[in-house]
Amino acid sequence: MKKYINMSLMMALFAMFTLCFISCGDDDDDKPAAPTIVIKEANIEDGDIVCVQADIKAEGRTKNFMLTINGKDGKEKTSLAMVEDKYTGKLNIDGFHVHVDIKGRDVVEGDVLTLIVYDAEGQSGSAKKEITAEEEEE
Repeated sequence: MKKYINMSLMMALFAMFTLCFISCGDDDDDKPAAPTIVIKEANIEDGDIVCVQADIKAEGRTKNFMLTINGKDGKEKTSLAMVEDKYTGKLNIDGFHVHVDIKGRDVVEGDVLTLIVYDAEGQSGSAKKEITAEEEEE
């Protein structure tokens, strides 16, 4: 009888230690990193379009994009939420390239463009770049 009690006690202790190790698993590491963005170009073309080129890394796959342009004083001049089908659902985008219509919005060189990328996990990453004049072709 004493043997069964000792054996039951040992089994209970073993089960308790096993559950402790199983329940202490770190499940937070499964979430992918937030998107990272490198804006390569933000140029005014033909006076009414801003050409934006960037490289995006999104381990959680891209979902949508937001572009904002703020003046030198920090006031928002334009904001555009985009769902670009050819870029949605991608892990990495080398060569993200969009044209933003700025006609009538008084966007000038020196204003700051912010690109925000949201992934399917609900995370976001952003990058800023000063808007410059169109680069001359050689």
